[in-house]
Amino acid sequence: MPTYIPDSVIKEIEELKELGKFDEAIKKVNTILFRDPQNEDALLQITDIQYRKWEIGKAGKAIDFLNSKKNNNDPLGLYIKWVLEMEKNHRLEAKKYLQKALELTKAENHEILRCYGLCEYRYGNREKWLNFLRDAFTMNNRDAEIIYNLIEIYILEHKYKKAKDLITYFYKHREKLEIVDKKLDFYDHKIGLFEKFITIQSVFKKNKED
Repeated sequence: MPTYIPDSVIKEIEELKELGKFDEAIKKVNTILFRDPQNEDALLQITDIQYRKWEIGKAGKAIDFLNSKKNNNDPLGLYIKWVLEMEKNHRLEAKKYLQKALELTKAENHEILRCYGLCEYRYGNREKWLNFLRDAFTMNNRDAEIIYNLIEIYILEHKYKKAKDLITYFYKHREKLEIVDKKLDFYDHKIGLFEKFITIQSVFKKNKED
């Protein structure tokens, strides 16, 4: 029977990670794994800590063990494996893991949709990326990363009116957006740059017409 991890312990681990005290965080997680070597939450914590330490190989071992335990049929484990393989620049191998995660979730997970769209973009399929992002936005229209990516591709596709509408949408809902691994300032900065770019393009187009 898996060992229960109290919320207080999880909070301590998260605080240690935020402070960059990764070795201390690992020691705390290892006390859990000592009692329960197959504890899934603890294995995910080890993966995350090693990833933050940039120990991609060690992070991979933990998630490989977890995926093997689940017969490679867990979308979260496959998603994490995709992240790690991308960090190693193994793009083709990474795409296989994400594609299976997409199939297992029946294309109903907005984050997996967003990331799979990025895979398509890297192979030159910008239209597919756009479609995946639109679907992801339909599923979760408060995800800041989806909004940011969608504005970006609208600009790449010269769909400036759609980009401007989405920038307006971003500012309207800014305080209620969901943010995972970045800060709101990041999106403010990037979307501010997008806004300036669109303005410059409009001025350039007007001058050209004149």
